[in-house]
Amino acid sequence: MNISRHAGPGRRFPALVALCLALGACASTPPPKTIDNSTPASTPVSQTTANPLAIADPLEGFNQRVYRFNALADQYVLLPVVHVYDRYTPGFVRAGVANFFSNLGEITTFANSVLQLKPESSAVTASRFVINSTVGIGGLFDPASALGLEQRDEDFGQTLGHYGVGAGPYLVLPFFGPSDLRDAGGLAADQGLFYALDPLQINGNMPASVAYNLMYVLNKRDTTNFRYYQTGSPFEYTLVRLVYLNYRALQVAQ
Repeated sequence: MNISRHAGPGRRFPALVALCLALGACASTPPPKTIDNSTPASTPVSQTTANPLAIADPLEGFNQRVYRFNALADQYVLLPVVHVYDRYTPGFVRAGVANFFSNLGEITTFANSVLQLKPESSAVTASRFVINSTVGIGGLFDPASALGLEQRDEDFGQTLGHYGVGAGPYLVLPFFGPSDLRDAGGLAADQGLFYALDPLQINGNMPASVAYNLMYVLNKRDTTNFRYYQTGSPFEYTLVRLVYLNYRALQVAQ
């Protein structure tokens, strides 16, 4: 499970999961593209005729163990808590929590849009944050979408890829899920930026920080439909890896 790559709930993983499920349902059909880690992530590689699922994964032993650990943590810790949250929390409250974290995510999206010299994305993201933080009552509501301001998704991993930094080896992070060396560094940078800005003014306030992080994790898992080992494929790890690398390559290329 991919917890996130910035302060707000990641928008990329639900789409990744949808693609993964589609691949799992038709695993006998070769995927259109694969990614070779020796090639910059912004350039998807043509399908190989020998084995379209063959992707360099020098850390596969470690990655497989972390993948299983994440699955067990999800089954025995996160999902039981999420089930209680869903059962006893009204839908409109859960929606407000999701909007709140999504609005905070606009901060790192804006920063990375600026770094990538994308004026339209920067302007839309800044407008969304201002409107939702004010009219939307601190981000609990999303009037910006109703006004036609589509949510963007930029992170520092994409920024590095935008400037030609290769993905590096595939990497499964504890709790965070699918990643690669570049995106792991980008995740650390985005989290560091959010911590430095401290928009909620909770740094140094241990109870507030703990409450924020617990709600963040709870909301993230609640809004992610993926369930481990339910793709319908015996090669789930391989499929998730394939979809993640291709999806990230497409994001960087945009």
